Amino acid sequence: MTQLKSHSKSNISYQNFTLTWSPMLPKLHNQAYQTFLHALLELRDRATGGNLELDLLQKKFQQVQQVFQGQIISLTSDGLDAAIAPQWQSVQTEIHRALRLLEVDILFLRSSRQASTFQQRLASLSDRLEKIIGYCQVMLE
Repeated sequence: MTQLKSHSKSNISYQNFTLTWSPMLPKLHNQAYQTFLHALLELRDRATGGNLELDLLQKKFQQVQQVFQGQIISLTSDGLDAAIAPQWQSVQTEIHRALRLLEVDILFLRSSRQASTFQQRLASLSDRLEKIIGYCQVMLE
Protein backbone atom coordinates (compact mmCIF):
# COMPACT_ATOMS: atom_id res chain seq x y z
CA MET A 1 0.00 0.00 0.00
CA THR A 2 1.07 3.54 -0.57
CA GLN A 3 2.25 5.86 2.14
CA LEU A 4 -0.38 8.42 3.08
CA LYS A 5 0.43 12.13 3.27
CA SER A 6 -1.48 14.09 5.86
CA HIS A 7 -1.07 17.76 4.94
CA SER A 8 -0.90 18.00 1.14
CA LYS A 9 -3.32 20.12 -0.87
CA SER A 10 -5.12 18.98 -4.00
CA ASN A 11 -7.66 20.44 -6.36
CA ILE A 12 -10.78 18.50 -7.23
CA SER A 13 -12.55 19.52 -10.41
CA TYR A 14 -15.74 18.13 -11.82
CA GLN A 15 -17.87 20.10 -14.25
CA ASN A 16 -18.21 23.49 -12.51
CA PHE A 17 -17.32 22.11 -9.09
CA THR A 18 -13.78 22.85 -7.84
CA LEU A 19 -12.41 22.88 -4.34
CA THR A 20 -9.01 22.89 -2.73
CA TRP A 21 -8.65 19.97 -0.41
CA SER A 22 -6.28 19.63 2.50
CA PRO A 23 -7.38 16.43 4.20
CA MET A 24 -6.45 15.24 7.64
CA LEU A 25 -8.59 12.16 7.75
CA PRO A 26 -8.77 9.81 10.72
CA LYS A 27 -7.22 6.37 10.38
CA LEU A 28 -10.62 4.69 9.98
CA HIS A 29 -11.42 6.95 7.02
CA ASN A 30 -8.03 6.31 5.43
CA GLN A 31 -8.40 2.54 5.75
CA ALA A 32 -11.90 2.62 4.26
CA TYR A 33 -10.77 4.75 1.30
CA GLN A 34 -7.76 2.47 0.71
CA THR A 35 -10.09 -0.53 0.51
CA PHE A 36 -12.48 1.37 -1.73
CA LEU A 37 -9.65 2.54 -4.01
CA HIS A 38 -8.39 -1.04 -4.32
CA ALA A 39 -11.87 -2.21 -5.40
CA LEU A 40 -12.12 0.67 -7.89
CA LEU A 41 -8.74 -0.18 -9.40
CA GLU A 42 -9.79 -3.80 -9.81
CA LEU A 43 -12.94 -2.62 -11.58
CA ARG A 44 -10.86 -0.38 -13.85
CA ASP A 45 -8.55 -3.28 -14.68
CA ARG A 46 -11.58 -5.39 -15.57
CA ALA A 47 -13.09 -2.60 -17.71
CA THR A 48 -9.88 -1.78 -19.58
CA GLY A 49 -8.47 -5.28 -19.86
CA GLY A 50 -8.16 -6.85 -23.27
CA ASN A 51 -10.94 -9.43 -22.98
CA LEU A 52 -13.94 -7.60 -21.51
CA GLU A 53 -16.47 -9.99 -19.98
CA LEU A 54 -19.60 -8.09 -19.01
CA ASP A 55 -20.68 -10.56 -16.33
CA LEU A 56 -17.32 -10.23 -14.57
CA LEU A 57 -17.46 -6.46 -14.95
CA GLN A 58 -20.88 -6.48 -13.28
CA LYS A 59 -19.55 -8.63 -10.41
CA LYS A 60 -16.60 -6.28 -9.86
CA PHE A 61 -18.98 -3.32 -9.81
CA GLN A 62 -21.13 -5.08 -7.23
CA GLN A 63 -18.00 -5.56 -5.10
CA VAL A 64 -17.27 -1.82 -5.40
CA GLN A 65 -20.84 -1.04 -4.32
CA GLN A 66 -20.53 -3.41 -1.35
CA VAL A 67 -17.33 -1.71 -0.20
CA PHE A 68 -18.88 1.71 -0.64
CA GLN A 69 -22.06 0.80 1.21
CA GLY A 70 -20.28 -1.18 3.91
CA GLN A 71 -17.32 1.08 4.63
CA ILE A 72 -17.57 4.49 2.98
CA ILE A 73 -21.19 5.54 3.30
CA SER A 74 -21.19 4.79 7.01
CA LEU A 75 -18.31 7.21 7.66
CA THR A 76 -19.25 10.40 9.46
CA SER A 77 -17.57 13.74 9.89
CA ASP A 78 -16.89 12.88 13.54
CA GLY A 79 -13.18 13.24 14.14
CA LEU A 80 -12.66 15.50 11.14
CA ASP A 81 -11.37 19.02 11.50
CA ALA A 82 -14.39 21.32 11.40
CA ALA A 83 -12.80 23.30 8.55
CA ILE A 84 -12.69 20.30 6.19
CA ALA A 85 -15.90 18.51 7.20
CA PRO A 86 -18.10 20.35 4.65
CA GLN A 87 -15.56 19.71 1.87
CA TRP A 88 -15.33 16.06 2.85
CA GLN A 89 -19.14 15.81 2.72
CA SER A 90 -19.17 17.40 -0.74
CA VAL A 91 -16.68 14.87 -2.06
CA GLN A 92 -18.64 12.03 -0.43
CA THR A 93 -21.76 13.26 -2.21
CA GLU A 94 -19.95 13.46 -5.55
CA ILE A 95 -18.59 9.92 -5.17
CA HIS A 96 -22.05 8.60 -4.30
CA ARG A 97 -23.64 10.37 -7.26
CA ALA A 98 -20.92 9.20 -9.66
CA LEU A 99 -21.32 5.60 -8.48
CA ARG A 100 -25.04 5.70 -9.24
CA LEU A 101 -24.26 7.04 -12.71
CA LEU A 102 -21.58 4.39 -13.17
CA GLU A 103 -24.22 1.76 -12.52
CA VAL A 104 -26.32 3.26 -15.32
CA ASP A 105 -23.25 3.30 -17.58
CA ILE A 106 -22.81 -0.42 -16.99
CA LEU A 107 -26.47 -1.10 -17.76
CA PHE A 108 -26.18 0.88 -21.01
CA LEU A 109 -22.95 -0.91 -21.90
CA ARG A 110 -24.61 -4.29 -21.37
CA SER A 111 -27.50 -3.27 -23.64
CA SER A 112 -25.24 -2.10 -26.49
CA ARG A 113 -25.84 -3.95 -29.75
CA GLN A 114 -23.52 -2.16 -32.16
CA ALA A 115 -19.75 -2.04 -31.78
CA SER A 116 -19.62 1.75 -32.10
CA THR A 117 -22.24 2.22 -29.38
CA PHE A 118 -20.43 -0.28 -27.19
CA GLN A 119 -17.15 1.64 -27.57
CA GLN A 120 -18.82 4.98 -26.78
CA ARG A 121 -20.45 3.59 -23.67
CA LEU A 122 -17.24 1.90 -22.57
CA ALA A 123 -15.41 5.23 -22.94
CA SER A 124 -18.12 6.96 -20.88
CA LEU A 125 -17.87 4.27 -18.21
CA SER A 126 -14.07 4.56 -18.14
CA ASP A 127 -14.19 8.36 -17.81
CA ARG A 128 -16.64 8.20 -14.92
CA LEU A 129 -14.61 5.49 -13.21
CA GLU A 130 -11.45 7.62 -13.51
CA LYS A 131 -13.27 10.53 -11.86
CA ILE A 132 -14.31 8.34 -8.93
CA ILE A 133 -10.77 7.01 -8.61
CA GLY A 134 -9.52 10.60 -8.65
CA TYR A 135 -11.89 11.61 -5.88
CA CYS A 136 -10.78 8.65 -3.80
CA GLN A 137 -7.08 9.39 -4.40
CA VAL A 138 -7.60 12.99 -3.32
CA MET A 139 -9.12 11.78 -0.09
CA LEU A 140 -5.99 9.71 0.53
CA GLU A 141 -3.39 12.38 -0.28
